[in-house]
Amino acid sequence: MNQLLIIGFSFGYLALLFGVAYAAERRSAERRSLVSNPYVYALSMAVYCTAWTYYGSVGHAASHGLEFVVIYLGPTLLAPAWWLVLRKIIRICRLQRLTSIADFISARYGKSASLGALVTVVCVLGIIPYISLQIKAIAASFNIMTRGAAATSIVAAGGEATSSALYTTVALAFFTIIFGVRSVEATERHEGMVLAVAVESLVKLIAFLGVGIFVTFGLFDGFGDVFEKAAAEPALSRLFTLGGAGTSATQWLTLLMLSVSAILLLPRQFQVSVVENVNEDHLRKAMWLFPLYLIVINLFVLPIAFGGVLLYGGRGLDADTFVLALPLNAGQRWLAMFTYLGGLSAASSMIIVETIALSVMMSNNLLMPLLVRVPAARSEVRTHWFAYLSQVALQSRRLAVILVLLLAYGYYIFVGHLLPLVNIGLVSFAAVAQFLPVVLGSLYWKGGTHQGATAGILGAFLCGFSPLSCPRW
Repeated sequence: MNQLLIIGFSFGYLALLFGVAYAAERRSAERRSLVSNPYVYALSMAVYCTAWTYYGSVGHAASHGLEFVVIYLGPTLLAPAWWLVLRKIIRICRLQRLTSIADFISARYGKSASLGALVTVVCVLGIIPYISLQIKAIAASFNIMTRGAAATSIVAAGGEATSSALYTTVALAFFTIIFGVRSVEATERHEGMVLAVAVESLVKLIAFLGVGIFVTFGLFDGFGDVFEKAAAEPALSRLFTLGGAGTSATQWLTLLMLSVSAILLLPRQFQVSVVENVNEDHLRKAMWLFPLYLIVINLFVLPIAFGGVLLYGGRGLDADTFVLALPLNAGQRWLAMFTYLGGLSAASSMIIVETIALSVMMSNNLLMPLLVRVPAARSEVRTHWFAYLSQVALQSRRLAVILVLLLAYGYYIFVGHLLPLVNIGLVSFAAVAQFLPVVLGSLYWKGGTHQGATAGILGAFLCGFSPLSCPRW
């Protein structure tokens, strides 16, 4: 399809989302909030479903069968416990005005500034690969739409993919700043961003269901036909069992724990589920609606994966591209366009929320503590306290957004383009999983100290540092 057409639809869609966000902020200023709604809250939590879900789950299912399910099984099993765990975290953060996972851990262990800084550094280093994954997915899907599904691969890195990734990074830096870093709010709530993310969650769900229905009932004669033909293929028949692809019980348990940690502790999930929460009673709806969303968006993963292998197996086509390749190669250009916008929704919502959360953490836990130690800065703070701090916070967050996205682009150039999408995502899940004992201990054990928390996080990070540099999972 024509490049200008794809670019026009991409920027038009992002501009539409900005309009939605702007309308929500205007209504909020008039005290007529659009996000004070349990359905909006639950849909915003679906930012958990990124390009990893949209493209990577299909690619992973094509080679590892049912293993992809465990990434969504963890949050589903944890959801009934949100009323005990997540509600308590929300109450603590509201009472103490905490605005990030770093603030929360720091406050629960004696308000240790060094602990908050450590959590921030670990989050930034751990999440950069995940943001790189989204950039990679957007750039590769753009190339597939403009050059054809067989012309490129999400794993391959050509000059066109590199250029697209750079343009994607610049565009997303701009949209992230105007979405959530236009001003500094004391509560760090961004009602416009929340409503935009909720809309994107609907778009990516409908788009994925659309391509799934097309593959299952258009290219094949329903679920039975797809699974029957897949079962007749030796390479696919083994994927119908839990251990058929060589996944051990230990791996299943590890992935389950990683997904449980991620839904609570990823900076973007903490932002939408805790910081952006306006009413803890909304958890009642989210406890069943969010798991239902995860079930529905995964209904067609296996049919798309098996359908792609059956139709294009042996042709060298990357399985991560099946979601776009199947409608595109079938001549369904506008369905492919809608599917592309769904993937853009999945990736851009993650990038926007994640970078906003990281920029707040970097500003509050890295820059501000250093700033107040500088004599000249202390004098300026005493003279012009509010104006000075708000301006520094605003500019530092904008710079943090740009820095994080540039680091993610660098990771894509040097490492990310060599790896499947799921492999990159697991790196970030492992990075935040080390916070789980510290967070749960802070909620239910009064004997914890910031020295113990620091030692635990630092030790776990150093032990897991090699996957950050060269993931092979």
